[in-house]
Amino acid sequence: MGAYPGRQIKVAEDKGEMVAEISNGFAVAVIERSLPHFHLKTREVYRVLRGTLYVASGGEGHVLRKGDSFTIEVGQIHCARGAEEPAWVEVESTPPWSVDDHFIL
Repeated sequence: MGAYPGRQIKVAEDKGEMVAEISNGFAVAVIERSLPHFHLKTREVYRVLRGTLYVASGGEGHVLRKGDSFTIEVGQIHCARGAEEPAWVEVESTPPWSVDDHFIL
């Protein structure tokens, strides 16, 4: 299998989420469940590629299906989970995602 220099695959400690970095600020996440967290600098846009994703953000719940998009603004506490199976989600982060700007509650 070929390597992609400078790209990473990140797996959450609880193994509920896997993120494959595609390019600077762009990734595909496979989400069974993510822990509640927020970002002080990063705005994220989720677009569901496969499955159904339940997102809690800003004190409200949202159901996203294939093709749906949702924006998570800077500072919003959010988490997500796949409905019946892990959901595949395109994630665009502005500025690009950083471990230093990922605060789990």
